Order: sequence, then structure tokens, then C-alpha cells
Amino acid sequence: MQASDAFSHLPSSKDVKRAAAGSHSFTTNCKRILPRWLLTFVLEVVGLGCWLAGFAAAQTPDSLKYPGAAHVPASKPGWERFLTKPDPNAPEDEAQSGHTALGTPVAKRVEECFPAEPRNLFWEVDQVASGPGGKLEPLQYHADPTGSKVDDPGRNAIRGQNTWMLWGEGNEAFWGWLQERGYGLVDFLILLDSRKREHRFHEDGLINQPGMKSQTDPAKRILGLYLDEADGEAIRLKPPDEKLDAKGEPLIRPPEPPPGHRRLALFEPGDPKGYEEVVQALPKDGVDYNVYGYPSGVVGLRLFPNPDFFGSTPAAERARGYWEQRVTKSNRPDAYYTDPNVYSDPKLVRPFRPSMSCAFCHIGPHPLNPPQDPEKPEWKNLSSIIGNQYWRPTKAFANLTQEDNFLYHFIASQQPGTIDTSLVSTDHINNANTINAIFQVPARLERARKNPPEQQSTTNLLEPGAEDGFPLTDPRHTPRVLLDGADSIGVFGALCRVYLNIGTFYEEWSRCHNPIIGFKPQKPFGIATCRANSVYWRTSERYRIPYLTAFFTLRNDRAGDPPAVENATTAPMHLANVNDDAPGVKEIKATLDQEKAAAAQGRTVFLNNCAICHSSKQPDGFQLEFSRRWASAAPPQAGQPARFTLPMGFAEWEAFKRSPAYEEYVRRISALAGQPALGKDAFLEDNFLSTDIRVPVTLVGTNSGRAMATNGMRGQVWDNFSSEDYKNLPAVGPVRFYNPYSGVQPDSLGFNDVYYPPGGGVGYYRPASLVSLWATAPYLHNNALGLYNQKPSVEGRLAAFDDGIRKLLWNSRRVPDANHAPGDLRWGQPELTSGDPGFIYRTPQVTWINIPGPFIRELIEGLTGPFWTPFLTLYLWLLVAVLLALLAWWGRPRHVALVLTLVALITAAGIVVSRLDRVYWVVWLVPAVALAFAFWLWFGTPSRLAGRIVLGVLILLSLGIGYAADRFVNGGFGDLKFGPIPEGTPVNLLMNINPEAPPEVTLNAGTALVRGILLVRKHHLKGKPALHAFEKEAGLPLLKASKCPDFVLDRGHWFGEALLDDEKNQLIAFLKTL
Repeated sequence: MQASDAFSHLPSSKDVKRAAAGSHSFTTNCKRILPRWLLTFVLEVVGLGCWLAGFAAAQTPDSLKYPGAAHVPASKPGWERFLTKPDPNAPEDEAQSGHTALGTPVAKRVEECFPAEPRNLFWEVDQVASGPGGKLEPLQYHADPTGSKVDDPGRNAIRGQNTWMLWGEGNEAFWGWLQERGYGLVDFLILLDSRKREHRFHEDGLINQPGMKSQTDPAKRILGLYLDEADGEAIRLKPPDEKLDAKGEPLIRPPEPPPGHRRLALFEPGDPKGYEEVVQALPKDGVDYNVYGYPSGVVGLRLFPNPDFFGSTPAAERARGYWEQRVTKSNRPDAYYTDPNVYSDPKLVRPFRPSMSCAFCHIGPHPLNPPQDPEKPEWKNLSSIIGNQYWRPTKAFANLTQEDNFLYHFIASQQPGTIDTSLVSTDHINNANTINAIFQVPARLERARKNPPEQQSTTNLLEPGAEDGFPLTDPRHTPRVLLDGADSIGVFGALCRVYLNIGTFYEEWSRCHNPIIGFKPQKPFGIATCRANSVYWRTSERYRIPYLTAFFTLRNDRAGDPPAVENATTAPMHLANVNDDAPGVKEIKATLDQEKAAAAQGRTVFLNNCAICHSSKQPDGFQLEFSRRWASAAPPQAGQPARFTLPMGFAEWEAFKRSPAYEEYVRRISALAGQPALGKDAFLEDNFLSTDIRVPVTLVGTNSGRAMATNGMRGQVWDNFSSEDYKNLPAVGPVRFYNPYSGVQPDSLGFNDVYYPPGGGVGYYRPASLVSLWATAPYLHNNALGLYNQKPSVEGRLAAFDDGIRKLLWNSRRVPDANHAPGDLRWGQPELTSGDPGFIYRTPQVTWINIPGPFIRELIEGLTGPFWTPFLTLYLWLLVAVLLALLAWWGRPRHVALVLTLVALITAAGIVVSRLDRVYWVVWLVPAVALAFAFWLWFGTPSRLAGRIVLGVLILLSLGIGYAADRFVNGGFGDLKFGPIPEGTPVNLLMNINPEAPPEVTLNAGTALVRGILLVRKHHLKGKPALHAFEKEAGLPLLKASKCPDFVLDRGHWFGEALLDDEKNQLIAFLKTL
């Protein structure tokens, strides 16, 4: 090799000169272009910051602090078009369309296909103390004193009771969907596991159906399911020895279809022999199973064979085969009950759909005749009007969740005997309320006729108003059925709405809102659309609701001497009338005798302090208004109507009681009440013990969550069922609450902050009835005040009454103790409660938001829709990859530099907005590296190959993101587990997030939540340090986005605080007799 060849690879002098020139050119370009390039980058970042700041500047001063709570909820565009006419795009229900939502053919039916059961099957339920000496006896439906005939109103009342106990109005379609597609939260077939019957009441609060027994033999399972079985003939629902109706016709037969209307099978089975074997194995209690389904073993839940499982379609055949593979012929016979991979499989179609009647929540142990063993009640031990305060929401609606799942604690925060009635049609507030006892309905309707009527819209008037006697009266007198007074078009419309809320016409549900999850605007559930497209709705409207009305208003004027009460469905249950066989009854009645004098004095205390809200009997012309200028309102003069103006806030209550206006009220109510005579108190007879008037929550002072429910507001899901007066209610002004993150010590009532809810309906409570108060503890609208001892005996109810009523009247007694409610950590883990002034439900352990993998796509599609979900998780990234590939083919290095600059800008903006650098500073390396490469590609002299390599990396990254995102939404990475959420976190800090809060507030809350969780993970924090780090990072941002930042559950109703101790004890003695 020659020397010249050996050094030929070295640069020549010309090459060195060109390089120097290039270097000079590079430097010159940098000096010329770099300032403009950086300026553009900086201006874009600053512009983004100004855009975000602009949102905050647009807020009003009052709403700026907690804008999530001040926001009026949005509605779906175009919701106004179908207020009085059917939506032509709405689906039909199963009975009208002739097929299920999955397309399985079913029999088309009309209203007459659902005849109401006329036999008096539940004659032992709801016994009334109307016999001699207050002895319990069955409801009297007879038209004559001999009791041999039942007239038409009585027969309709019987049909009403049977409807209340049995009728689900077609909601088996909804509950069937929920247990299969409801994000792995609940499965009623697992809830009904017969092996747990012997402790079903203790663990779940559910009422076992008399006449049935546990079935634990694996050989007798029905399709692999342990279902309760009949206890011989005891299961049969039999009427009493009732022979004739008012026309002399026999009453020993079940209802028959009308002439010419043949009895239909619900669907054609694909395997007739197998289907018949299953039907024969099911227990039977003697009703029409096509109308009511088969008994499940739990009162209020009945089972319908699922057409999507037993039907004659290929899909149903595949469903049977898949069930056989995973359940009946599995090598793990108990897998369905124990393995989440089985029971959370959305492809697993269940063989039965549960139908839920009102009795599921409302039936409970009869206070006057409780069962000796709550697990083995007889029908005579049950009341369908008392409301089951032992019912456990976690078991009924979240039985598949575990205690390390945050969603378990969301449901567990709803105390026994309560339920968030917006659980499905979510309003993004965890606002549980009591399952109401239903007392003194005739007296309540009488009060409604005397309260000011309410203006109704044309839509409201589609439902009749029974209170005024004329269906289309407007304005209309109406009771306040819900605790916040939203149900305000009449009791007929309220009863209709209840069935929608428990699943009727579920085919329309998903069009009105996003069930369970929310995060999408609502539209009204239209009465006109229901009438046009739902056979079940028309059946109830035409038949079932009038029957229920007849049942709840049934009364017999032949009242005996005290202590007997009138024989009426909703008659009070006085403690004096407890069954003589109940344990401890002699001592209880002896105590009542000893307290007679105190109770008489307590009656005066009641009139002087409580009757203005808790009596349906009021002076003539009684009307209440509420104003911050109450002191300037003149008291009514002699002969004028009893109209009074009350303060808006509790702080002024005692001053109001010293005013001439209140003195005039006490004078008038005392004159009206008079004195008891001959053992009777005419004032308390037919007294609902509530005015049923909306009272501002600012005056009551209790937890404001339920008062902030928005589903009845204009354009929301229950718009059609709230009056115009409700929709136009003024804002209540500042609502005081306890902010655990303000650093400000609470005042004597537990407040240290305020928020401002909007007007348009929210912010009010109607007073609770005090009828049979001794039997309905714990107290307040959420059952959060007082002892929950799970003892339905008379002694157990009295113990709960005594504890609850004393905490109600003595605020100083509302302190943590060993009998605290679950989730109240002030007793066992005080270091996690930060000096909470009351009961805030905090998670008692580290939790995760856990969604089973197979439901992730369904969850995301519910939020973004079926188009955007695959686009954002897959097709967008494929499109980006294609565009990058095209750029790699045609583009120049400077084009790649622009792409990297855009990547740097987006990631930098994301970091600035999310502030993830507060947890991991290394995230800045992403925009820094992208910017460095962009700088090199723009100002350097890279070859096109270098640019293509960079783009190749970006293409692979885009494809990788698309693959991972698509696999994630399809459950390929397993369950979605978001956490850890530290123990001690207030449940409502997360569950009350308002997705419609201003975007920058919601964004800040979401990113703060992520940062808080990442901080706990990064530093492996536990206990108090974990909670402190999480709340320091996320507490205030989440509170600002909250739809209701008020978390203390057992606060408020301090109206007895100013009474003397003797007066309080006298009042307790009186309240015990109601």
C-alpha cells in the first residue's frame, strides 16, 4: 500500500476550510434563529398559562373558592324537545318490542297481561294495634262489620299491598344487566347463596321469606346455584278464611287473563326439556310466576328465568354452553361464588334475572311484634311500612367488592337503613338517606292540601294529582315525598317515579344518563316517552299506582278506646301497644306508666319548641317563609292567617324564639292542641308530625349532601317529576361546613368554612315525621346519629332510641365511643382524624379503586363513547405512526426538529399543568431531550438518515402506546387498580368530585390526586405520614372540585340545645309515646 493511500481518509485542507465555514454558518444560524425559536416556545407556554388563568378570572367571587359546589349541572343538548311528546328515537321496553336488549325474542305483552294479585296473601303482614286494649290484628279490608265481604276499595288495597310486596314492574331486565355488566360490583345470585340463609339478617340486613329454608346439598343445586328451597307447604301464600267478595263471588282463585286473552309463555326455550327441569326445581309460593317471578328466599327479590340464557337463539345456546363450562361442570364447583375471574366475567350470562319490589328495602321486623329470631321471621313478625333500618347497602349493591376496594367504602359510608337513591342515576354526591317509614299517609295528604300549592309545568300535568280531587289542577297541592322536597308533582307521580328509579324501562336509562358512573350530562326521563314506549309504565299508571294509593290510604274509622289505634295501613306504632309476648314488655310498660307525668310536661315542651316544624296540625292559614330579614317581619295580628317568617341560619334561632312572632305562634298552637281528655289526645290523632315544608339547610345545620341533590333540577333526569316552584327555589346562600384542610379551628358548632350552592331547587330539607320515633333510630336523614345495635327487639329499639335522642338534644354527647359507626375513626384511630368535630367516614385501611379488567372498556366507553374510545386508544396512535412514516419518507431534518419541538412543548405543558415534577423531577428530561435533539436537527448538519432514525423511534413509541392503550382498555393488563389511597382518607373527598366543575379546577383536582398517590408510592408511606402527604398535596384541590365539600355526617339539628336538662328529659318521655 502506498503512503498516499494510507492517509487518503484524512481530511484535506479544503475539507478543513469547508468545515470551518460550516461551523461559522452554524454559529451564525444560531445567533440569527435561536432567539426567535426560543421566543416562540416561551410565548406558547406563557399563552397556555394565560389561557388556564383566564378560567379562574371568569369566576364570580362567591363561587371562586369552591366552584365545583356552585355549578348548575348541564343537560344534554336538545333535552327540551320531548317534554310533552314522545322521543321518536327512544327504544321500547321488552314487553312492547318483543325482544330483550340483546335481541332475544320474547312474547309481546299489553297491560292486561299483568293482572294484579287480588287475594289477601299477606294478611299477617302490617298488623295494626286496633284491637281491644291495643291488641294487634290484621288490616281490615271488609265492607261490613261481620268481615265476610270485601268491597272494591278494599280489594284494590289488597292488590296494592301485593304490588308493594311482589311487583318489580319489569325491572328484572335492569338488575340482570347490572349483575352482568355493572363493573363487577354486585351479583344477586351470589347474594342469595342459600348456605348463608342462617345469618342473612345479621350480615346483610335482609329479610328471609317465611316458608323457605336453606339448601346446602351440592347435589340439589340448580344450574350450580345454591338457592333457598320450599319448606314443604309452608311456602304457599294463602289468604285467610275469606270466602266472598262484596258481590258474593268466591275468592279462592288467582287472577285470570281477560276473556280472549290467552296466558302467554314469556319466551320460547331453546332446550325445552332442560328449561322445564329447571322450572320444576324452583320453589313456588302460589302466585303468577309470569308476572312476579319465583321466590328467591329474600322478601322483595324474585327470580325470572333469563331469556338471553334459556331462549332459542344461537347466542342463548352459547350462553348455556359457557355457563356449563365455567360453572356447572367446572372442576372447581364453588368457583362462581369465590373466583373473581368467573363472577366478574361479562361474557357469563346468568340463568336468572332478579326482580326487585319495594319490599326489598321497606319490609322489616314489626316493632310491636318482632321475631324471636330475626333469621326466622313469620309473616306476622313483619311490617312493609316500617322501612328496614337494618338493611346493609354494601351487601345489596356491592357484594362482590372487597374491603381493600375504595368503592366498597363508598357504599359502606351509607349507613345501615339508608341508600343513595341517586346511586344509579348518579348526581356525583354521596348523599344517602333513610329508607323512610311510611306513617299517617291520610294526615300527610291533608297537610299537603293546606300547604301552599305549587306551580306545575305542562309536562308535570301529564301525571294526575290526587290531592286536590281534580287530576289537572294547577297549581297543585302536593306532599314532599323525597327528603329534599324534589318529588313535587303529587303522590301519584312520585310513586310512578320510584319504579323508574329501581329499574323500570331500563332500555331508556342509558339515553338519559350514564348509569352508575355519570360524568356525562343528563336529560329528563320523559313521561310522554314512558307512556308511548313502555308497557310496564302504562300498567303501573293505569292499575298498580291506583292500587298502591288505595293500600296506603286504607283506613277504618272504627277506632277503639285508647290505647287502640285506628285500623289503617299507616297507623302509628305506639310503644304502649307492644305485643305482650315480647321480652321485657312488662318492665317497659311499667316505665311508661311511671313517666306519664313527665310525658305530659314534655307535650308542653314539644308545643313550645318543636311543633312549628313537626306537626301537620297547625293554626289556620299556617305558612312559613325564610329570610335573613326575619326580624323586620311583623307577627300576624288577631284574625290574620298564621304566617311567620323564620331566620335562614341557626345562629339566629334563639333570637327568633324570643320574638313576638314566635310568642304568637306558641299561643296559637297551644290553643289548637288543647289538653288530652279521657285518655285521648285529639291533637296527636291523625297527626303526621311534620309540616312537610321545605326548610333551608342553613337553618337545620345537618350534613348538606342530600339537600344538594341535583337530579330534580331543570333538564336533569327527574325534571318531569319536580314542580316549577321547586325549580325556581332561591339559593340558600352560604352553607357552613367543616374544612379539614383549612388549618382553621372549627367553632363551637364544628364549622370553619362556607360554600355557595346554586339556586334552582337545591339546599332544602323537609322535616322528618316523628311518628313512632321510638322505633326508628338512628336519627338524622342519613341514620348517622345514635347507636346502631342491629337488634330489632323492643329492648334493642329502645336502647337505640335513648342513645340517639339524647345525642340529638345534647350536642356534647356526640362524641366517639366504643359503639361508633364503621368508618368513624375518632375512637380507634384518632391520629387519622385531624380533630374532626364529628363523624366523617374515612377509609379504615389502605384502599384502591379497583375495576375488573373485562369492564375497563365498558367503563371508558361510558365516558367517551363507542367511537372515541377505540380512536383515542388505538387509531389515533396508528394515524400518528402513519404521519410520522410519511414525514420520514419526504421530510427533512428540520421537519423532524419541528416534530420534536412540538413533543417537547406538549410534554412541558403537561408537566406544568400536572406538576408531576413535584414528585419526580426527572420528567423534565423528556422535553429536555426532545428539545436537545430538535436543536441538533435544526442547527446541526445531520443527514436525512439521522432524522429518519429519530422518526423511527417516535413511530415505534406511537405504536407501542397504541398497543398498550388498546390492550389496557381490553383488560389485557388485568384489573384497573388506582391507588394506593391512604387509610383515613374521607370517602367523599373523592366521591363528591364534580366533573362539570370549571375545567382548570377539575384538571387541578385530577392531577393533585395523581400526585398525592405517587408521593405515597415513591416514599413507601404508611399510616399517618401517608395520609398527611396525600392530603397536603390533594386535599384542597379535590375540595375545590367537590360538588358538596360538607363531610360531617352527624352534625346539626341543635334546636334542643337551649332547653334545660329537665325539659329535655320530659320531651324524651313524650316522644317515646308517639
